Amino acid sequence: MTNNRTEALRRIAELAREHQLSRKEINEVLPLDTSAASWVRPLLATLGGLFVLAGLLAGLHLIWDDLMPLARVVIVFGTGLCALVMAVAACIQIRFERAAAPLFLLAGIFQTSGLVVLFQEYETALPDEVVAMLISGALMIQFGALFAWLKRVDLLFLTLVFGSGLYMATCAQLDFDGEWIVFTLGLFGLLLSWGLERTAWRNLCPLAWVAYALCFGGGLFALVESHAVVDLLLIAAAAGLIQISVVVERRSLLGVSVLMLLVYLGYYTGEYFADTLGWPIALILFGAALLAASGYAIKLGQRMRKSGDP
Repeated sequence: MTNNRTEALRRIAELAREHQLSRKEINEVLPLDTSAASWVRPLLATLGGLFVLAGLLAGLHLIWDDLMPLARVVIVFGTGLCALVMAVAACIQIRFERAAAPLFLLAGIFQTSGLVVLFQEYETALPDEVVAMLISGALMIQFGALFAWLKRVDLLFLTLVFGSGLYMATCAQLDFDGEWIVFTLGLFGLLLSWGLERTAWRNLCPLAWVAYALCFGGGLFALVESHAVVDLLLIAAAAGLIQISVVVERRSLLGVSVLMLLVYLGYYTGEYFADTLGWPIALILFGAALLAASGYAIKLGQRMRKSGDP
């Protein structure tokens, strides 16, 4: 009986991953227990895990100076490797699948830290940018291979994170200016997010849109700041992102786009009107723009909410 139940659960998990079924969609046909126990247990487990992790880090900090260089590397990187093995095992066992995502995240953090400790303890002649390229590239390949095998959105997220790190380190090694690195990363990321909208991994898009839109907006601002006329591109960029959020129906992108627009309007107000007699008028116009933008954002958000997209 136990073997049959385990096989049935494994088959359900395979079908859910194959057809990209969300937990919400599954709950609609198989309602889960919504009593206090259904959320208290995961909450207590999460808090317990955090306290255990905090205790381990505190203990490691106390003995860190007494450890040999190799021991430091093995402890930090080994912790990440163990977390990675446990995460893969959790993916295979349906009962522990919910633990896989935080374990993969811990694996990424500790493996990165372990490789950093390795290069710090055993100094090389390599520039810091090359070291960052090696670390980001190695972990991108690792999580990319795991994503190709397990087809999990959290692994795709980690692949994009380390891929972005590899891109930034490579550009820094090529002596690109920081604002150009951030701007182009945001631009390429927005194009990538647009492409993800047409795939089975569109659940990652809300986070991707926000992260890359912030990079794009911040990089563009650094490039055109204090350049008269050219800085009008800021308004055009914010308006373009708002339009894209309407097309893809993403409230997360809409929110960050409206925030960027308000920041840009504040910049124009302080840059061109702060020391003139038109300052009071500029404040009134700025306030009116805020009210208009907020009202427009609310209407668009309500329209997207009706469509059910985040």
